[in-house]
Amino acid sequence: MSGDDRDVPELPAGGTLSWSWDLDLDALLAAVAPDSQATPASGAGLVGQVPLDDLVEAEFAEYLEAVDAGRSSAIPLPAAAGMVAESLPASPDLAGWLGTASPASADERALTGLASSYRRLSSWAQAGELAAVAHLASRSAAADGRIGVDDDGRPASLPQEACGQVSLALTMSPGSASWWADLAVTLEWRLPATGAALRSGTIDLARARAIAEATAVLDEGTARAVEARVLPRAGDQTLGRLRAALRRAVISEDPAGADRRREQAEQRARVALYPDAEGTAGLAGYSLPGIPATAAMARITALAEARKAAGAAGGIDLLRSQVYLGLLLGTLPYIPPAPDSPPDDSCPSEPDGGCSPEDGCPPEPDGGCSPEDGCSPEDGCSPEDGCPPEDGCPPEDGCPPEDGCPSEDGCPSEDVCPPGLAGWPGVAAVVRPGPAAMGYLAPAGHGFLELTVPWSTLTGSGSEPGSMSRLGAITPVQASYLACLAARDPEVDWRVIVAGTDGRAQAVGRVRRQPPRAGPRLSASASTSQCADHCHGDYQRANYQRANYQRAGQQSVGQQSVDQQRAGQCSLVKRVTVMITCDDLAAIPPTGHQADGPSLPPGLARVLAAARRAADRAVQKAAADTAATDGCAHTEATDAYRPPPRLREYITARDVTCRFPTCRRPAMRCDLDHTQPYDQGGRTCSCNLGAECRLHHKLKQHARWHLAQPAPGVFTWTTPAGRTYTTLPDSHVA
Repeated sequence: MSGDDRDVPELPAGGTLSWSWDLDLDALLAAVAPDSQATPASGAGLVGQVPLDDLVEAEFAEYLEAVDAGRSSAIPLPAAAGMVAESLPASPDLAGWLGTASPASADERALTGLASSYRRLSSWAQAGELAAVAHLASRSAAADGRIGVDDDGRPASLPQEACGQVSLALTMSPGSASWWADLAVTLEWRLPATGAALRSGTIDLARARAIAEATAVLDEGTARAVEARVLPRAGDQTLGRLRAALRRAVISEDPAGADRRREQAEQRARVALYPDAEGTAGLAGYSLPGIPATAAMARITALAEARKAAGAAGGIDLLRSQVYLGLLLGTLPYIPPAPDSPPDDSCPSEPDGGCSPEDGCPPEPDGGCSPEDGCSPEDGCSPEDGCPPEDGCPPEDGCPPEDGCPSEDGCPSEDVCPPGLAGWPGVAAVVRPGPAAMGYLAPAGHGFLELTVPWSTLTGSGSEPGSMSRLGAITPVQASYLACLAARDPEVDWRVIVAGTDGRAQAVGRVRRQPPRAGPRLSASASTSQCADHCHGDYQRANYQRANYQRAGQQSVGQQSVDQQRAGQCSLVKRVTVMITCDDLAAIPPTGHQADGPSLPPGLARVLAAARRAADRAVQKAAADTAATDGCAHTEATDAYRPPPRLREYITARDVTCRFPTCRRPAMRCDLDHTQPYDQGGRTCSCNLGAECRLHHKLKQHARWHLAQPAPGVFTWTTPAGRTYTTLPDSHVA
């Protein structure tokens, strides 16, 4: 082949790249020299020191001319391999290029390409291994007359003989071999799209395994529906984000089954004690009901914060641990005094060695219970034990009589014990003080849980999951239950997010609180009567959700309950966010959520009114932004450095999480940072603000990193290697 005698990339000793069967030379040259205007034809590889056989000589000369003109450049093959590999599909071609790559000689941009290419190649190889294991199981099942296969070769069950072969061939334990063979069969036949995504390198083994495990509890049709919902974005999500999406999708596709599995899991609840290596021990509860367990954690945290505010030494985790044991034992956790503090006064002893109730000591040895002893429901007391009625089971905490709660305690049926929670301790709308042994320590803080619930779930017309801080996705029944508790506490903040059809926030509105009304709250007898009326009959779960919330909204919003009027308590729920789409909002007539039904109760009516006000503002803002030359009319901008509350709430609702592409920290716990610094002329406006956790806020300020917001809510991160990663506003729809 004629041509100039010039330096061209040399291959390692060994000759041709005969593995490049399907190499697309257009893509290759674009990857190596993206600025080149040469357009060579497809080839089969390289030979010697020049491009391969079927590359036309004139086209290669054109490429060399582009190098001379500065439109492209000659790059050593080991350095170019990373860029080329990144443009190739997972295949033997990719393996060949990675074989020529040299991380030591690659530039910073190419190194990340090498890393991701090796990951894709690993996925391809693991998919091939799993496919071989799946067909091994199929052959074994076909040879076993007791098992057999269907027309597609799918085994009716997993043959132990095949698991034994896998165990020996791959040096796995019998249990691991069985799990591996089961995953192989699942990806080959039950979830073929996930298997194909693994084979193409779109997802890795961990993500494929997460999808298989999350859908294992579903029938095949529902499992594939969940797969179809999560798979398109699975490769772009962290494993934690994918697991959260899977949890929501499983609940959405099978809400009744999700509640059934939760109730079954609650029956397997246990408390375990296990030793640690240092002579300490772990004490934990497993499979506890989500809401009571989260409420218990909130109370532990509130009491630990109060101890810390009182001067107790140690970090918050240590104080939580001390409160945890103290609550279980009924004793004040020991907190070492400060080095320079006077010695603690011990509990003054009576002549017989006992203590008086005023000293925070336990009741008298006769086992009686009196108000001075600090009797509370947590101590297991009831009126029969001598506990005064006002210290007994309050309406928020109780269970209906059918659940063993005495009727004189005034418990209003399913308001607190929805299906699946019967038999478990009730959850109050407030966090109570500590027991007598802790000196009735008042909790610190205000509100510990945040609930997000779709409008359709709140009204009982849909089955989308809710979301709770500290717990993640929860079933519609749990979401309605927690919303009911929140509605009983007038200190809880309610807001509404109006979202577009894509689930992204368009506007945020606050729900106006109803002024407190005069007169007593619903009496215990009336509550019990309503309980009886509602409990009779075989009611549906959706009817339970709707009636439960409506009753709570009518009776409790804007009214202080008996518990709330007691001193030394704080709210359990901080905020409830109701998510409603524009389509749902447009479909609701002014009189209520059903054209032929009754009007909404006061609580939901105020939520709906707030949603409509927010939607009107969003329409006006969108019109102004469309007319603006730079895409934002800055109608909500301020000259101040700190954004006002309404702007802050919109940004957190729009962003949902930290704007670093792989970070899941909630936006409400992030900094609201100016993309263009405020002291450099950056506006305090939605087009220049974004949620960033403290770690990524600092990363953004690093000299080698750059963050831009080309459109409101769209963030582009540029790494030191020159790579760009763009993140869009998160969706509130699963």
